[in-house]
Amino acid sequence: MSTPTMDEAAKVFADPLAYTDEPKLHAALAHLRANAPVSWVEVRNYRPFWAITRHADIMDIERDNMRFHQLAASSPDDGGG
Repeated sequence: MSTPTMDEAAKVFADPLAYTDEPKLHAALAHLRANAPVSWVEVRNYRPFWAITRHADIMDIERDNMRFHQLAASSPDDGGG
């Protein structure tokens, strides 16, 4: 499996100052929902994580928690994500 490219807008999740600039935050989230609703986020000083930005996707994950919990233990590099 190839490593996904991270949408630069996803860095907003790891930027504490982004939460103080609501227009910037909302613009980044709108962009992600439209273009990369499931984003791999890998930034310095944070453990890599998946960011899920669409409500329907979040609900699917909640409904099938065991499946997604097992996948979350893997990174895109090892074929698990």
